[in-house]
Amino acid sequence: MDRKDAIYLALLIFVTFIWGVTFPMIKDVFAYLSPVSFLAVRFAVASLIFLPFVYRKLIQTNRNTIKYGVVAGIFLFIAYYLQTVGLKYTEPALSGTITGIYVVFVPIISYLYLKRRVMRIEVYSSVFAFLGLVLMSYSGLHNLAIESGDILTFIAAIFYAMQLVYISKYASNVDPLVFSFLQIVVVGVLSLAFMPTDMYPIVFSYYALFVIVFTAIFATFLATYVYVSALSRMNVTKVGVILIGEPIFADITSIFLFNEPVGPIEILGICIMIVSIGVISYFSD
Repeated sequence: MDRKDAIYLALLIFVTFIWGVTFPMIKDVFAYLSPVSFLAVRFAVASLIFLPFVYRKLIQTNRNTIKYGVVAGIFLFIAYYLQTVGLKYTEPALSGTITGIYVVFVPIISYLYLKRRVMRIEVYSSVFAFLGLVLMSYSGLHNLAIESGDILTFIAAIFYAMQLVYISKYASNVDPLVFSFLQIVVVGVLSLAFMPTDMYPIVFSYYALFVIVFTAIFATFLATYVYVSALSRMNVTKVGVILIGEPIFADITSIFLFNEPVGPIEILGICIMIVSIGVISYFSD
């Protein structure tokens, strides 16, 4: 691993940290505005943050970059929307676990779509990372019956995997900043269009405003640019396994902020996930 790859690895871990610590914050925001309304405002703010950095480049952007960015944005919106709606009809722990299935789909879709040989270490790391996620979510997995929300979340996981693989195909041939901006704009516009499907009265709150701005800057603007840039250099399975580490930081945050209990099974799951991330980071190209 060269110095630049090590920097991308560190940045990806930072992104999973940001996503993890914002998860409890976002859950609280839904007391003030609906999930899709939150997505619309969050991605609209992130688009405005991007604009000063990309407006000159947009003039010179070719049609292929626009096409690739729009398609990737559609994949991302579908994943976000289905996961958000699905969360209404399933338990949060189960939603997080089902979403994590994307890490298993990434090497499969990568092989089928990119025609890329998948190393055994990638498959093993993906499967064990998901196993760790299941164990880590053990205490929250009470209902084993399949609900409509579970099906929606499962489909969302497939789209998350498709989005990562799709980006990995084109990320090295486009400007990552413009590519990231286009995805964010598409998610914002489509979220705005779908707001009537998930609306309840919006209540103004300084806390909600803080969460919107914080997630727009760190969990959207910065995070999207980092993982798009990383996919231009690192293989997609490695990036997928690293990003699945988000629940680790979410759990740690919940433990420290809300004193949520954690048992030996959950600790074992966290350890398995950390080992899986470390193994694929070290041994995969």
